[in-house]
Amino acid sequence: MDAKRSRILVVDDEQDIRDSVVNVLGRRAYDVTAVSSGETALEEIRRSKFDLVLMDVHLPGMNGIEALTQIKKIDPEPEVIMITGYGSMESAVESMKIGAYDFVEKPFHIQRLLAIIEKALDRRLLVEKVALYEISKAIFSAIEFDELLKTIVDLTTRVLKADDISLMLFNSEKQLYIAISSGLSAQVQQETKLAMGERIAGWVAKNKEPLILINGLQGDDRFIGVRGREAIRSALVIPLIKNDENIGILTANRTVIAEKFNKSDLYKANIFASLVSIALENSRLYDQLVKVNRELLASQAQLIQSTKLAAVGQLVADMAHEINNPLMVISGISQLLTLEESLPAAVRDEAKVVVDECMRAKMIIQRLLKFSRPSTGEFKDVDVNSAIAYLLSIIEHQFAVRGIGIVTRFAAPAPHVLCDERQLQEVLLNLMNNARDAIASEGAIEIDTTVSGEEVTISVHDSGSGIPPDVMGKIFSPYFTTKAEGNGLGLSICRKIIRNHKGDLRLESGTGGGTRAIITLPLLAR
Repeated sequence: MDAKRSRILVVDDEQDIRDSVVNVLGRRAYDVTAVSSGETALEEIRRSKFDLVLMDVHLPGMNGIEALTQIKKIDPEPEVIMITGYGSMESAVESMKIGAYDFVEKPFHIQRLLAIIEKALDRRLLVEKVALYEISKAIFSAIEFDELLKTIVDLTTRVLKADDISLMLFNSEKQLYIAISSGLSAQVQQETKLAMGERIAGWVAKNKEPLILINGLQGDDRFIGVRGREAIRSALVIPLIKNDENIGILTANRTVIAEKFNKSDLYKANIFASLVSIALENSRLYDQLVKVNRELLASQAQLIQSTKLAAVGQLVADMAHEINNPLMVISGISQLLTLEESLPAAVRDEAKVVVDECMRAKMIIQRLLKFSRPSTGEFKDVDVNSAIAYLLSIIEHQFAVRGIGIVTRFAAPAPHVLCDERQLQEVLLNLMNNARDAIASEGAIEIDTTVSGEEVTISVHDSGSGIPPDVMGKIFSPYFTTKAEGNGLGLSICRKIIRNHKGDLRLESGTGGGTRAIITLPLLAR
């Protein structure tokens, strides 16, 4: 750990020892505070954030062991080195059990003391990095909005040791509303709407400043007349900032826990809030991509109208560019972790997995950008196997999340057809989504390409429940659907597209035996 950034608290009742240690550590650019009693040490720990505490075992009043116990309750993060006298081995062992990093005996050699301090600070830095990595991994593992909100509440409770959490976001009217809370009733959550500057959360949102309330609203002149919750003993109110824009407010309260929040908690809260901001932005972009995907599917009834497809395609391209930014932040942090030799090998390996997955996601984004370009309606020489593989590279993850495996068996050599590749992929996407919806839980979808004579056949076979015989005769009829949602145009339009390509589309199914969608297209003469 960089000595210029390390804060050390020295606790010893002997003036000479305090002066000597302060002098030596000060020359090495440590920021040193010295006190003479355990009680004063606790006051300093509550007031400020320290990286290391150097504490004598034998202190007047509260001894070092008692002070160590209290320090670990107030702030467990600083490393503690105990100073023991001759014949105090018992006390040294006891302090190690409570949580001390190490001990030195009086009279101590200054070089040995410095060596122990350096190792303790290195360990503290390692613990901080591992904790940040674990928190980042947990918060970025949730992408869907509701799941992410629950994760934020759970992590806030753990990271800040709070027992009452609220997350407020902005609605379309630029008012703060409660997106989730662990301590407020459903009615209060639903009714609470705050304008910028209104009450405590509005003040923090307007000023973009984090707020620590040691004793609730008592004694804070900024909030005279503001009605607060009497049960709150201490609170942290943190703005969530992304690209210099306030996107919400995170509030952590202690209503049961007696210990007050301190500057160390505020420091951690600010770091945690920056991760929350990135995660919320990722979730927002994900939701937009989902909506775009739905719009793409809904627009199948108007595939020929290239203007609409161009607009939707541009929106997909914009979202792909936007999601690339937070993805690179995650990749950058993970790459730094892979280079940190002081981290355990297992942690570096996991960080490398994150980097690899980020690069894979970046490749998908590049494909998505290409895929989003609207079709010109141009017929060209298309490799059927490559067109299918390209589509699957984009959609296979969402199928895997549902527990659906995709198996491909491609004809060799690869068959070629004269077609509009984008329209062919739209048809295949519709058939794949139908197959997915037909599978109640885990299952499989098989995609085959075969060549017979002057035709190529593309088969999409699912392991779902199949189509009843009385439905099969109506399946291609416009506006007929077996789904609770949908306009019933998908298969009808798909068949028209394939027939416009001088081919055909049919279904084979039996109840309980799955469904096979079969596309036939004329081979391109080569």
